[in-house]
Amino acid sequence: MSEEARNSSEKDVLSDLFAGNHPRGDVIFAGTHCGSSHHQGRVDLPSQQQGMLHVLQRGAMRVLFDGREQVLLDRPGVVLFGSPVPHDIDTPEHGSEVVCANLDFPDTGLSPAKLGLPEYLVLPFDEIPGLEAITGQLFSESQGLQPGQRTAINLLVDLLLLMVLRHCQAQNLVRPGILAALRDPRIARVVGELHQKPGENWSIERQAETAGMSRASFAARFRDLLGTSPGDFLQTIRLDLAFGLLREGKRLQAVASQVGYRSTTALARAIQQRHKVSPRELIADSSAESGAFQSAV
Repeated sequence: MSEEARNSSEKDVLSDLFAGNHPRGDVIFAGTHCGSSHHQGRVDLPSQQQGMLHVLQRGAMRVLFDGREQVLLDRPGVVLFGSPVPHDIDTPEHGSEVVCANLDFPDTGLSPAKLGLPEYLVLPFDEIPGLEAITGQLFSESQGLQPGQRTAINLLVDLLLLMVLRHCQAQNLVRPGILAALRDPRIARVVGELHQKPGENWSIERQAETAGMSRASFAARFRDLLGTSPGDFLQTIRLDLAFGLLREGKRLQAVASQVGYRSTTALARAIQQRHKVSPRELIADSSAESGAFQSAV
């Protein structure tokens, strides 16, 4: 395929990756914040699938770790956390307009670490075009009580997060990971294909051909942007997908076929090694949860 043909057929890889399974915001506070509050994420979700977001619309806000100030935001902006690191936010006694949200990331390969998010980022509104309009609507929705208010607020946080991720990728504010890979359409193309078709036979030669690069150049560029080898990256996608499918109650043999494993024994061993739990335990947990739900109904 010619380079011209490749460029004309480029897809929106990030939208493909997030289709039906994108990071979601859950607002835990919206309004006038006075004094201090402590934040440390959720206890019902693995820490690697969590992030946090604080939005300052008016006033000032300090972020403290272990009682020491690390961030001072004295103009409208956002503080994005790529992990649920315990921290406090402190605002003046007369109050600041703030929204605080927990961020839930899918467990199928799109965690903050795999995206390449740093521990935290501070981004003033004026650095991201269009962000102020979204946050204006966000704070407008938080006033009073309106039908569908919580849904609207969470959807606006989802959009705000996407805008922030787009800015981080464009300005190279990320660590090696999926967002960094989007800077190179050739590597992004392969990342998208691996996520969409993990069960296919993806040799390093086929991946390089998909990228339109030599094998050596592709492997070096892939590692530079994602911080891992193409083979290890594909293995992670397959095992994370298998973990999620087994947790939904799917049979091991069907899952193995879907994620590109010919041997159920090899897949079971790999899942045990990566996730520290056996497929049998995952399926049993899924059955127990389903039974509890049926009893409740």
